[in-house]
Amino acid sequence: MSVKTSINIPEDIFNEAKKVSGNFSSLVAEALKEYLRRKKVEKAISSFGKWEKRKKKSTDIVNEMRKEDSRRYADRNR
Repeated sequence: MSVKTSINIPEDIFNEAKKVSGNFSSLVAEALKEYLRRKKVEKAISSFGKWEKRKKKSTDIVNEMRKEDSRRYADRNR
């Protein structure tokens, strides 16, 4: 499924893109996929070490969450 949309880009970029690919829509879709992939990687990389900054160990936090009544489905100590 695709969505039709309208964007404004500088004419020189459009002309260069048309030279590279005869199908502008496919080129834009491919570029957006790559952009989104890079953003996901950046987000993942920036999250490394976040648990180390907590005062409690990650296993203690998870075990506390498992003890909550609303999270009984995750209680593996039964």
